[in-house]
Amino acid sequence: MDSSRDFHEDEKELKEILRTIVNSTAGIKYSLIIDDTGLTLLSHSKFNLTNDEMISVEKIGAIGGAVFIAGEEQGEVLGYGHINMQITEYNKGMIFSVKAGKGILCLATDKNVNIGYVRAITKKFAPKIKKVLETYLEEDSSKGNKLKELLDSDSILI
Repeated sequence: MDSSRDFHEDEKELKEILRTIVNSTAGIKYSLIIDDTGLTLLSHSKFNLTNDEMISVEKIGAIGGAVFIAGEEQGEVLGYGHINMQITEYNKGMIFSVKAGKGILCLATDKNVNIGYVRAITKKFAPKIKKVLETYLEEDSSKGNKLKELLDSDSILI
């Protein structure tokens, strides 16, 4: 990835990937990129969301991150290795989660979605998301470090 890329270019590319995923088939409702703590970095929906629905999408990210991390730990305990994909099936829908570098791609779908297609779409886009996240999160982290340095009491001149 070109280190001269702008943070906003990375964000724009990630948003475009999420939009492409959601629009790729009728059954996908939401696509999210979350970090390991469950913080939703970016999301896209087929619907115009109200504030309450936005909170629900944030909850999907928070819970999805926790469930994914628990599943990774379970796999390690059992000696199964890393998760390739986690699929949770509910009465009215499904959640698909896959590791994408420093993030997790999470898709919320209808119950009748084509599982094979969703697996294929996540395998196609997870490596692209991973590549963009490497610079996206690095840039975000460096901004936080610069702010921390600026506010650090040792660097304040009197």
